[in-house]
Amino acid sequence: MKKRIKIDSSILSFVIVLTGFLYVFPGLYSQSKGVDNALDILGILCIIKGVLIRMAARGHKKKFYKKGGDLVTSGLYSLVRNPMYLGSCSLGIGFVLLVWPWWSVPIFLWLFYIRFNKQVVKEEELLGELFGQKYKNYCKGTPRVFPSIKKCLEVKTKEIIDVKELFSTKEIRGLLTWPLLAVVLEYFQEKVVFKSADLNQIVGTFLGAIVVYLIVVVAYYHLRK
Repeated sequence: MKKRIKIDSSILSFVIVLTGFLYVFPGLYSQSKGVDNALDILGILCIIKGVLIRMAARGHKKKFYKKGGDLVTSGLYSLVRNPMYLGSCSLGIGFVLLVWPWWSVPIFLWLFYIRFNKQVVKEEELLGELFGQKYKNYCKGTPRVFPSIKKCLEVKTKEIIDVKELFSTKEIRGLLTWPLLAVVLEYFQEKVVFKSADLNQIVGTFLGAIVVYLIVVVAYYHLRK
């Protein structure tokens, strides 16, 4: 755990330094306010999606383990073997779209891979030792992090997301803390790139995008029951 904290702290420090370095060169960012707003909306939606994925994954695992210590292969775990990492990746992409130039998304994905690949492999090796052939069969039919689009379209929402599970863990805090951090970072980014920032407009844009997104998600959930 201490090693993981040390690595994460190092990466966080690197990201902060890199962000500060990019701010010195505002020309690296799109100078179009319209493009910037579109990227901001896409970014906040990726953040919310990441939070919801993490909430659903952790909530399902928590409920599942109360019934026993068997391998979790239902819920979001039926789509990907590591939904928590998928949620974290979506969160990261969202913040990149907010505070880094849009073309730096591949850089983030590379950093994400470097940071978590060995950790995921070790965790999966441990699960392989615990569950043997059952886990090997599960791996054959389920992607590691990124789900099959075809399977996502085929599965019923109720089969992978339970509303009660969604709000059963501390991950729910992310619905407030991550968007709040996004507002702060976006405010400073606009101050640097566009030399001015309207906090009310940023909050209004983000809240509007989040409300519309959640309405669509709820509607889709009921339609796909």
